[in-house]
Amino acid sequence: MKSRRSFLAETAAYTTLGALTGCGSPAPSGGEAGRQPVTPSWPTPLLMPDDFSELHLTAWRVEPGTPDPGNPLLEGDMPWDAGGIGIHGSVFKDPRNGRWKAYLVATPPEETAVDWRSPWASINHAKRRLCLFESDDGVHWSRPPLANASFGQHEKTNIIFDLDQGTAAYSSVMVDEGDTGMPYEMYVLRWASVEGETPAGTGYYRYRSRDGYHWELSGEPIYDPMSGDLCFFYRYGPGEYVAYYRLGGKKQPGDHVPIYEDAPRRTVYRATSEDGDVWKRDESMILTLDERDHRDTQYQELVPHRVPGGYLGMVTMYWPLTQTLNLRLAASRDGSRWWYPDRRPCLDNAPLGDYGGGMIWQSQYLVEEGGRMHLYYGGTEGAHRQIFDTRAPSQQVGYMENAIDHGAHFLPFNSALCRASWKVGRMYALIPSAGGPTLGMAVTRDQDLANRSLRVNIVTRPAKKSSKPDLDAGYLQVELLDSEDRPLEGFSRKDCSPLKGDHTALQVSWRRGDRAPEGARKAKFYLKRAFLYGFGFYSPW
Repeated sequence: MKSRRSFLAETAAYTTLGALTGCGSPAPSGGEAGRQPVTPSWPTPLLMPDDFSELHLTAWRVEPGTPDPGNPLLEGDMPWDAGGIGIHGSVFKDPRNGRWKAYLVATPPEETAVDWRSPWASINHAKRRLCLFESDDGVHWSRPPLANASFGQHEKTNIIFDLDQGTAAYSSVMVDEGDTGMPYEMYVLRWASVEGETPAGTGYYRYRSRDGYHWELSGEPIYDPMSGDLCFFYRYGPGEYVAYYRLGGKKQPGDHVPIYEDAPRRTVYRATSEDGDVWKRDESMILTLDERDHRDTQYQELVPHRVPGGYLGMVTMYWPLTQTLNLRLAASRDGSRWWYPDRRPCLDNAPLGDYGGGMIWQSQYLVEEGGRMHLYYGGTEGAHRQIFDTRAPSQQVGYMENAIDHGAHFLPFNSALCRASWKVGRMYALIPSAGGPTLGMAVTRDQDLANRSLRVNIVTRPAKKSSKPDLDAGYLQVELLDSEDRPLEGFSRKDCSPLKGDHTALQVSWRRGDRAPEGARKAKFYLKRAFLYGFGFYSPW
């Protein structure tokens, strides 16, 4: 078993980047002696490696997101959105009226490449419009008829911004319930892609609105440090703006960039602002390829969400070899250093040709509703760029396989709005790494636990299918230790009846009660075929 010093040194080496998310103040961590109530919305504080001084024969399990049975929730069928909807946008439940709103990119359909401006540059990229969709339940969506922009014979559409001021993408929408004048605020990326458009350069434009339908330009465009690349913005209070943006980096030794990919080492950064106009890059935060990633790994986006005890983050992972995007789960205690419970995706691609088979473009927020954590995304049927085409200059890269070598641009984003969800508080867990009858053990870090109760968020496995009753049924036991790591009388492992089943906030008890005695400094968990999703120590009210 590792010493406490070496273990903490390793767990401190998280990937460094920053985040703030959600609303309200962060609650104390799972290991802290907190006074926050255990609520159904988030049963126990965020579980992190720094909760522990020792881990032995344990590993981290990440739960895959459950696709909504109604997927796709919304498909394009109008002349301005039949080529795809759902990417690069903001989906949330409006706190002012309880209705769901989705500000999403919509693109016109294209049957062939005849009208593309160059052999492989789709006009789909040049005619992206930001559109508004509404819903009463977050599942069934409609297009409100607005007079903002017409399209052909359609005098009223759900288009927010037309092309006269540039293509629109990557909207970030925030609502300030305390603002009685202009409570809605939006940042949106705009650039001139069609002759006749007149934006003041490619950048993020800031807008405000009284109702969320009609928007007024506010201030000057923002160019730096985002440089007009992909970005989500958040506002957490007066003088507290945060942005997470992606920029391409320089290729480094060991990186693999396929011949059909035009950008190496996409990397996620963080910027902050006091007024929302002038932004400064946070030099301590970066999310990029490291030694545990495959050599073609690139990072696209970070979508953070504040929870009790820290922050969850959804990271969009870009895979140049297959030209696909999927999602990875991250967590942070302070919003600056991030850790991945697992490098495998928490929401993986469907087969190519299905929605989400090419790319999963997540929206600005994770949304808690009805005990579920929802993630809305634009799932594309096709890949990011073309890989194989007999009409293109090509280079043989494998058996009977030619790859284009000119850096193809975007294919049409034929996408639909989809969502996946997780049970709140059940996105990842600490488990025994060996499984079966082999125990995993975890010891919390040193702290004063006297007079505090312990509640756990657990699921245990049933007994094996066997003629022997209860063979290898999963369980969790806990013992309390003093400052010398000695079990306390009446609070040892043998004094704790095995905990079994599915419980989100189960109070642990021992032979001598359910509150830690004087001198209790640590808790030692014994896990057999058990999933520990979280725990918390709580003081009496």
